[in-house]
Amino acid sequence: YFCMQRLDDQFSTNLVLRSVKDQVERVGTCAPSLPEPQPMSDEREQLLEQMASLIRDFGDSLDREPKFNDMVDGFARVADRQSFQKLVDKVFVDDITWGKIVTLICVVGKSIAKVCSALFILPTLICLCVVSWTLDYFRDNLLNWICNRGGWINSISSLAHYSFERDFGSSSSLISLSSGVLFISGVLLGGLIVWRLNRCA
Repeated sequence: YFCMQRLDDQFSTNLVLRSVKDQVERVGTCAPSLPEPQPMSDEREQLLEQMASLIRDFGDSLDREPKFNDMVDGFARVADRQSFQKLVDKVFVDDITWGKIVTLICVVGKSIAKVCSALFILPTLICLCVVSWTLDYFRDNLLNWICNRGGWINSISSLAHYSFERDFGSSSSLISLSSGVLFISGVLLGGLIVWRLNRCA
């Protein structure tokens, strides 16, 4: 169990860092100096690349949701510890789901991208603080939940049918994931056996 927890913590950390970097680079801003990703096996690195791609497409789908954009804009305007706590309280108001976890990653990544593109001074310090709060929140509040559900690989089937409306009361219906996301989901599921065999390698 402790091996699984360590690996899921490592994967969560690298996924958050990668997603933040992706979002910052997509708005044409230089990525702030973030902590270095932790080294992982080739199989996990491949899964990380695929999961990061899925989250990018997931975030693009969420861009059409007014409540999601309100979360991003509201947090990016202040980006302090209190507003971060309000954000996670809003995201996980009733329970934890894979969709809510990915939504948090998307909000954090897009908020940091907004901060970096708007500020001319100290964006790196603010971004590092937000990343640190996010990683701490994962370890303190989400890691056990992730481990108890078999790790990140088991998120795929849930995310393929994720409803933002169900979790956040949006007026829209089921998020329509692109064919690219569904293809990546298939690839990730195909790597499930390799992932499980190498979890404690």
